[in-house]
Amino acid sequence: MKNNKMTMVERLIEGYEKAKKPIAYSVMIIAVFLGALPSEIIPPQFKDITFTSVLLILSLILMEILFELYEKIVKDKSRINQINSNELYDEIQGIVGNEKKVSIKFIGVAGRFGWQNVIEKLLNENDPNSLISNKTQFEIQMALLSPETCNRHKYFERFDAVSIIMKSIQRTAEILPEVAEPNSKLSLHVYDHMPNMLGFLINENYLFLTQTYWEYLRNELVLRAGGSDYFVYNKNDDFGGQELIKRFNGWFEFITEQSNQKDSPSDNE
Repeated sequence: MKNNKMTMVERLIEGYEKAKKPIAYSVMIIAVFLGALPSEIIPPQFKDITFTSVLLILSLILMEILFELYEKIVKDKSRINQINSNELYDEIQGIVGNEKKVSIKFIGVAGRFGWQNVIEKLLNENDPNSLISNKTQFEIQMALLSPETCNRHKYFERFDAVSIIMKSIQRTAEILPEVAEPNSKLSLHVYDHMPNMLGFLINENYLFLTQTYWEYLRNELVLRAGGSDYFVYNKNDDFGGQELIKRFNGWFEFITEQSNQKDSPSDNE
């Protein structure tokens, strides 16, 4: 059983912490009051000593508060935010929940987790917290590994579920005009290169990023992608967020450009 008894020193420290701000206000009022008193009421020498003491007490309290704020800010900035993939939906929903316009760019491989656990939930018209229920106008762009590439390379065969995910995305896109805010869009692009940067870019400001990686499984190299921890960046952080967002956008633009070229009819047709 935990002992809740506090020592006298601990009680004094706790009391001081609670009374620190009221003490600062009181000392400031006393300082102003002393400065306004005429010399006929209080001797100048006593007045100067008292005034100096009051200012010293006030300065020490203010310095302590400023150092506490500084340490808190430095501590927050020195710790990069890392979350588990299961926290993605709550984190992203917390960002977009009160927005009137939302943009989301997603790069995945098969997209199972990103679609089913995050984006599809955000588009669930029966969920009171979804973009549709909140009448939020949105543009969601998704980029996935092409099914042809999965079939062509043995290392990508395990991602062949991308075909099923793509059909689900396309079905959702078809019904959006009936349920979503006007000008809301859900689009899909495919790529056929080695997967690299994966994640979500929200409103061009918040980046949830992970990487693909290789590991040996039963003496064979296996490509791992998504479903792992994500690092969270933003344009104003101290961890290169602005540069990483720029790189993510660069890959996304490359994917969309290549995808659009595939979708466009050739000149010889």
